[in-house]
Amino acid sequence: MLLISPPGAPATHPAPLASGIFTNEEQVYFDGEAGRTPPPWTGVRIEPGEATGLVWRTIDRFGAVLASEPVAAVPDGWRIGACSLGVTHAAGTMHLVPQDKACNGRAIPLRIDAAGMTLRLPDGRETMLRRARPFVCWLTVKRDAPKTDGPKSDGPKSDDNEDWLFEPNMLTHDQGGRLRLGGGDTGAPEAIIRIRNVVWPQPTRNRPSLVLYVFTPDDTDRAVAYGWADPGAVRVGINQRWMQASCTLQGAE
Repeated sequence: MLLISPPGAPATHPAPLASGIFTNEEQVYFDGEAGRTPPPWTGVRIEPGEATGLVWRTIDRFGAVLASEPVAAVPDGWRIGACSLGVTHAAGTMHLVPQDKACNGRAIPLRIDAAGMTLRLPDGRETMLRRARPFVCWLTVKRDAPKTDGPKSDGPKSDDNEDWLFEPNMLTHDQGGRLRLGGGDTGAPEAIIRIRNVVWPQPTRNRPSLVLYVFTPDDTDRAVAYGWADPGAVRVGINQRWMQASCTLQGAE
């Protein structure tokens, strides 16, 4: 249930059901595949604030924060920024109803449950944001100019291997979360990875899969390689010789 303090008391955290990362990656992808005009890609991260309550953050595909607003628990509901929302609960679902004009012309959640969030966009359309699972990844890219002294390695063995640019403990999620490494003056080409927990719409013969894609900056829409695992897997990896990556469900180890 939503936790609400008595009038005049400090606000408490809304229920954990509200916390998490949500994106409409799957709707955007499958609307495009079906020839429909997809909604704009939208990502939201709801997390505890520094004091009480939560913070509503809109994020891009790489997890960068685009905007932040406080979420306060108020009698009978929430307030996101200046927008007040009435909140009710039924069968594990949180329903939110806009209460004032401050909610007009902005994105607001209408429904949140274990699967995700229904979000009303500023233009009045609705989009489905699926709840993401957090992943921790390492990513490595082979340098264009490897070191000339000492024996050559067949792959990354530590973060000080000069033949490979290596980054551990990179945080992302399985609803289209992206990470990048390389480029610029690093001496290694840029590699971009994306994780999707894919469930194909019916009718289909394709089975749900946890997919790890590899992109280059020349084309961030068409993958140069991908690998997949059962959606229940806690780890997925890929090795393309010039780059390697492994992503593990956070908390699985």
